[in-house]
Amino acid sequence: MPEIKVQHGCATLDGLVDVDSFGTPVGPLPRQTDANFFQDGPMYAGTWECEPGTLQLDLALTEFCHLLEGHWILTSDSGQRTEVKAGDSRVFPSGWKGT
Repeated sequence: MPEIKVQHGCATLDGLVDVDSFGTPVGPLPRQTDANFFQDGPMYAGTWECEPGTLQLDLALTEFCHLLEGHWILTSDSGQRTEVKAGDSRVFPSGWKGT
C-alpha cells in the first residue's frame, strides 16, 4: 500500500543539489538547486531554489508552487503580468509560456 511522503522544514532545508535550468535563461544563468522527495511518473514534489535571474518558460505540465521566500514577476507571452511574493501560491497551467 502506498504511504504518505512528507518533506519537513522546506524553508530551512539544506542539502539541495544543483539541477539543470527550469527554463531557458535570459542573460546569465541563475543557479538552481532542488531536493525532490516524491516522484510518481510525471509528478514530482520537493523544494526548488533559484538565484535571482530571468528565465523563458514553455511548460508542458501543470505546476503548483508555494513561494517560501523571494518575489517573482511572471509575464505571459500574451502580456499578462502576475506578481507572486513569499507566502503566495500559484499554478502554471500546462502550455503556459512567458518569462
